[in-house]
Amino acid sequence: MRRSKLWGIFGKIRSLFSKIRIVLLFSYFIIIFICIASVGAISFYISYRSVSEQVESSSFQIVRQIEKNMDNDFQNKRNLLLAPYFSQEYIDGINAYATMDKQDQFLFRQKIGNLFLKSFNITPIRDFIRVQIYYNNGEMLNASDNQKPWTADEVQQSDWFQQTVINDGRVHFTGPPKGAVSGSDETAYSSSILIRDFANPDNFIVVRAEYNVELFLHIGQNDSLSANSKLLILDQNNQQVYASFKQSDAVLRKDMLSRITNGSGKFWYGGEQDNLLVTYTQSDYSNWKVVLAMPKNEMFGSLDRIKTATLLTTLIAFLVTIFISFLFGQRITNPILDLYRTINRVKRGDFSVRVQVKRSDEIGRIAKNFNDMQVELQNLIESKYIYQIKLQQVELAMLYSQINPHFLYNTLDSIKAMADYYDVEKIGDMAQSLADMFRYNIKNKDEMVTLREELEQIDSYMNIQRIRFEDKITYIQEIEDNLLDYPLLKMTLQPLVENAVFHGVEPKIGKSTIRIIAHKEGESLHITVSDDGVGISAERLKALRNELRKQLSEDMPVSSAAGGGIGIRNVYARYAIRLGKQFECKIESEVGEGTRVTLIISSWNFVEDV
Repeated sequence: MRRSKLWGIFGKIRSLFSKIRIVLLFSYFIIIFICIASVGAISFYISYRSVSEQVESSSFQIVRQIEKNMDNDFQNKRNLLLAPYFSQEYIDGINAYATMDKQDQFLFRQKIGNLFLKSFNITPIRDFIRVQIYYNNGEMLNASDNQKPWTADEVQQSDWFQQTVINDGRVHFTGPPKGAVSGSDETAYSSSILIRDFANPDNFIVVRAEYNVELFLHIGQNDSLSANSKLLILDQNNQQVYASFKQSDAVLRKDMLSRITNGSGKFWYGGEQDNLLVTYTQSDYSNWKVVLAMPKNEMFGSLDRIKTATLLTTLIAFLVTIFISFLFGQRITNPILDLYRTINRVKRGDFSVRVQVKRSDEIGRIAKNFNDMQVELQNLIESKYIYQIKLQQVELAMLYSQINPHFLYNTLDSIKAMADYYDVEKIGDMAQSLADMFRYNIKNKDEMVTLREELEQIDSYMNIQRIRFEDKITYIQEIEDNLLDYPLLKMTLQPLVENAVFHGVEPKIGKSTIRIIAHKEGESLHITVSDDGVGISAERLKALRNELRKQLSEDMPVSSAAGGGIGIRNVYARYAIRLGKQFECKIESEVGEGTRVTLIISSWNFVEDV
């Protein structure tokens, strides 16, 4: 009887598991239970690792920020020490000091001392103590507080003086002098630099400024630092410059210093009760090190709360996941099927189709991104088509500019022959130059030419203009020889030079200079056409730049030869269409000073090939 009841119970269980809904429910329960239990078991460990990594990362960021603040302050102090370079008078005084009489030497010492006092007063430095100026023989020329702590021999034999001379113009930072006592009014560190005339390196002065610890007190005030954090500043010799902790921690500092190497790094230091995370970085500017020690118990105090939150989250996640997995299963699958059907329509070539976005979760964002991708794809296709049309417009404009060159070339040859016959040299030269220009148009039918060919064309053009303006125009080329075979679009330089002549030089009274400069910066070719003519007003310059930016828009056609010549707009359009962001055109001008147009070509990877 009992056996039959058991068989009846087993039969009912087997019948339940024959239904797929029950099988799925039980399967979900087992899978979710295993997953949630696993998450609960390892969540605390993961949280611990996460907190540890965040603490280490935060500590490193704090140290980097302190280092950055210190470097910025050091750079400002270095700039103040360079004051004599801003006036040739002081450099000349340094060169002539040894040959001056005593009165002139006294005046020079006073003048250069006042220069540095003025510099440090105009730009107040919170930790500034004094500034001292020494000649190359160790003689003190001036001191802001009239103190003379060393003799000339002691100065020359000091490490800081010798290292400053070795640095040869680079600022040298050093820690406190030996025997100094830490205190807000005592010298915590100093900066020194060698000032000299580069053409006369034997005569120089060394400027030394001393500072207290106020800088480090200020940069060490960080809201992210705990109350018991310890900050240590070391110089390039690992000697202490500043420490935020007490002198009683000397053993701790000595032990830590032995583990601090060049560069940056971190390590755990101390016992279980007083374990510290020590993070340090080394400044590339001064070679000084910033060391931060943070107590472990203050950094990981939130782990107990994380443990409790993890347990509660695990339980809630287990219950909610089971409920949501059934309640929203269909809501998740339906949008995926809609997206799948839409992608199939795009595959068949229907780029106008869009997915209906009705939600803001991951699936909704996928649908939105898909729609954005469709819009961008359509825009790219249309932009490609527009670029091709613009390119044809520019090429057509170039064609219009060639006004029957064969006829003109033959006519000019006849004029040249007659000028030679009647011994009219200038007419002959002008006709020859103009013939050479038209020969360039006929000979170079290809779109691409070399910089050498463009310059030869400009030579012919400037010959004509020099005859016209006589000695009013000076034409200068500054071209690196290795750039002469660099590829350019045909008619790149003539429109720029022509603009310089007619809009810059011709309206100006008196002589003018047109200069073409070509050089490389990295992988980019820089070509500059400049003049010292009448210049362009700020309003007109702004309008011209706006016109160039709008040149390739659909509502503004490319300027053509028939509409005013192949000018700077046409040059800009031809390069921008082919090179896109790999080309840049800069226009700089001031009224009465002249105009400079710079073409920057980074690469010859055509937009059509992308």
